[in-house]
Amino acid sequence: MKVKFIPTVLAAAVAAALFAGCAQVEEELPEVTETAVEEVQPYPVTIGSLVFNAAPETVGSLSPAITDIIAELGFADKLVGVSSYCEYDGMSSDIADLGSSANPDAEAIIKSAPTLLISHSPIAKKDITAIESAGTRVLIIPAPSSVDELYELYRDIYRVFQGSDENEETAVSACFEKLERSFNDHSGVLGDYVYIMSSKLAFASDSSFSGSFFSHLGKNAAANEDGISLSKDRLLEIDPEYVIIPSGLKISRLPEELSAVQNNKVIRLDKETEQLLERPTSQVYKVADFIAAAIKELGEPEQTENNEDEQEEAE
Repeated sequence: MKVKFIPTVLAAAVAAALFAGCAQVEEELPEVTETAVEEVQPYPVTIGSLVFNAAPETVGSLSPAITDIIAELGFADKLVGVSSYCEYDGMSSDIADLGSSANPDAEAIIKSAPTLLISHSPIAKKDITAIESAGTRVLIIPAPSSVDELYELYRDIYRVFQGSDENEETAVSACFEKLERSFNDHSGVLGDYVYIMSSKLAFASDSSFSGSFFSHLGKNAAANEDGISLSKDRLLEIDPEYVIIPSGLKISRLPEELSAVQNNKVIRLDKETEQLLERPTSQVYKVADFIAAAIKELGEPEQTENNEDEQEEAE
């Protein structure tokens, strides 16, 4: 059997054609490149005037609300000292007393040596100098003036301890579940209201935390008023459906012609609800529940604030 050989010239031509075909196929293939996935790091984060490259090892707090928030977020084990007014569930009896933001005990702060000291209120420059010279950083976070700012405060404190990570939103939102539920349950319960805070008819505007808070339960009839107090005539002209007053203010200080007085729709806060508004945390949901319960109680004829005033004056 004879084996046929392809002539050399023809073989070369076939090889060249095959090579060209392969080259063309290679050119048509899409170029594959490897893209490096950059892992998002939780730090650094900037909170207020400070940049954090890592979580503080230990913390001191000069504000009761900040102390409560730190504990609520699960970082109470970082606290080595708190203000004289601070108290939270599970607080150790031997935790250092650091004074207050108005009168910080610099010696106690330096002795307890927290990595970070946090306060709502400004601290005297001389005290900050002494504290920072000892190696403690000082973070001043202003108190919130709205519910939205309260939420952001929780985010900031979380970031101090954990950085900005994937669990941030879940952890903070969990703290506000009861408040969100209370707002939904009691939306509009106040109708038109004014929160009168003193016998001189000082009122809470929507730029204050209490004004912002109550606006989730009704409409602030004094929202567009100038200044910090109302005249008697102006309050009568506004004539809100409900008037909220602090625990120390008697109804007799309000104009008796006011519809809320005439219709038994004056709500007096107690000291606990006042403190929750003055030092807000997510626990302010209790204030919403208090308001809803008070409105229900005011609807019962035998329960009147006027009678309480008469009893107080008789005593």
